[in-house]
Amino acid sequence: MPAWRVDRAFDYLVPPALRARVQIGSLVRVPFGHRKVRAVVVALEEKEPGPEELVEMGAPVVEPAVAPGAMTEVLDWVARRYTVPRARAFERVVPARVRVDVTPRPAEAGPDPKRTLAYENGRTLLDAIESGDAGVYVLRPVAGEDRPALITELAAAAVRANDGAALVCVPEVRYGSRVLDGLAEVWPEVALVDTSRSEPERAGAWLSLASGAPLGGGGRAAVLAPCPSLRLIVVDEEHHRSYKEDRAPKYDARLVALERARLQGAVCVLVSAAPTVEAGAGAARSWVSVEPSRHAARAARPIVELCAVPADRAISHELHQRVRSTLREGKRVGLLVPARGYARALWCGSCRRSVRCSRCEAGMAFDRAEGRVRCPHCGLVTAPPSACPACGATEWHYMGAGSERVAEQLAKAFPRATVARVDPGSVGDAGAREAQIYVTTWIGTKEALRPDVGLVGVLNADSLTRRPDFRAAETAHQALAEMAEWAGPASDGGRLLIQTSEPTHHAIQAVARADYSYFLERELPLREELGYPPFSELVKAVAVGPRADELIRSVADACRGEARVLGPMAARVDGRRDPNARELLAKCRDALVVAERLRDILAAVPAGNRLTIDVDPR
Repeated sequence: MPAWRVDRAFDYLVPPALRARVQIGSLVRVPFGHRKVRAVVVALEEKEPGPEELVEMGAPVVEPAVAPGAMTEVLDWVARRYTVPRARAFERVVPARVRVDVTPRPAEAGPDPKRTLAYENGRTLLDAIESGDAGVYVLRPVAGEDRPALITELAAAAVRANDGAALVCVPEVRYGSRVLDGLAEVWPEVALVDTSRSEPERAGAWLSLASGAPLGGGGRAAVLAPCPSLRLIVVDEEHHRSYKEDRAPKYDARLVALERARLQGAVCVLVSAAPTVEAGAGAARSWVSVEPSRHAARAARPIVELCAVPADRAISHELHQRVRSTLREGKRVGLLVPARGYARALWCGSCRRSVRCSRCEAGMAFDRAEGRVRCPHCGLVTAPPSACPACGATEWHYMGAGSERVAEQLAKAFPRATVARVDPGSVGDAGAREAQIYVTTWIGTKEALRPDVGLVGVLNADSLTRRPDFRAAETAHQALAEMAEWAGPASDGGRLLIQTSEPTHHAIQAVARADYSYFLERELPLREELGYPPFSELVKAVAVGPRADELIRSVADACRGEARVLGPMAARVDGRRDPNARELLAKCRDALVVAERLRDILAAVPAGNRLTIDVDPR
């Protein structure tokens, strides 16, 4: 019952006939008011009957406990940190209401750890998994590494341990996952709980893990999968933003994995070629870094060239020459464009004012294929104005090339080459992977979609480094590192050309040098100066409604003493300016302390108002 007024545990009597079947974490059916609901057992207590009469609980809905071991503590931590009623967190471990047969099978021994032992501290990581020691390890695979094989070796170490089990989390499964496919090739019986499976399949896998299956995998929800003998939890591509849940509880799967590993005494491995600053700082302080040798990292990098962003066109002379030579060698070219559509902005030829979004006042991008203008912030799509709203002129200038315009220009510049455009409007088009010039936005650079190429060109790295976000340098470095991996090693002819106005920016230089520590050493002082993670934890609050000012002030008062508060300020809701919306950002020493102070405020929000608390916002 995810309501604040019943946000507590309730006492029931376990009938003698059920005492052997009920344990902590069991999913049972209980009478609640005038109906029966499902509930999770969070504590068992033996005592003499008192004067009050307790209601008897019903039989377990399923036999294996859905929150075994320390999972009730993990879920309670999720509810407290991410400010939701406890039932909202506990319902995340309840499988769908389907009938399934659960027959977990033991997993066979997996491959020997040849790849892992090639990394510095690889032997230490394997020893910790096999011996049952707890700890956090940050694993940075070398560019081009077979990550499925590497993670399979770690899972095999957990399976070889007595009664050991492993969970593997991947960032997203919409386009498939090579890591999960790699696990399934070695262990066909792996319990997969990703959303690409049907509800009966997911429920069967969930209950199989609760019954003792040794290996499970899936998206961010897999971090909460029942696993009583957990020895290892792997978070692949730890830097990926999809690990942040967008529905209540808005948990960060990376932090949940760390807390769960601590409570269950397991090893947590954060895998990323370009880890988040928080993970990098943790590895520098108390966690263990598992990384390739300097020689291996440099050998895996492509030839990296930096050139200026041209003022009058999208593609510089240097990039044009590299495209031509790559095509002559019979190789493909991949070009990354910052935005989709034909032009990133539509300007009046007379008064030089841009077309703005009517909802959020952001600049509108023009999509010629659809004949529409689109807001990149709130998503509003509408017909372009026939005349300038300010001066009435009808002449428009198309500023900033999008993927559609770049593909058109390349088709004219290289008429004998096939050009494919991949963006949110054309993803999945047949033949794109076979094209000689592959023009794409970020969606087409995903490992499952991108083709093998001999040249990768980034048309405007400044659109990454100059974003108004304290994580701009971090996300730019991660994105460019991924592009370097796509290009391939220089020994195979791999080449990466980056157009930028800031060639000395540390996010770009770190990629050119294939040196993550170079980036981290320069980014950490900037974060510390402004008090951003990892030197603080963030809590964002948004209040909407007639009493928004009063609500947001109460949140600010609760934060003070434990946090530095930025705001309150006017807020946007669904991309629109709302006169009845206010927001603030709190930089906390411990977000859990602040979150617990806010629970009483959330429980007393007046009708007609809404207060949203987002801990660890991304």
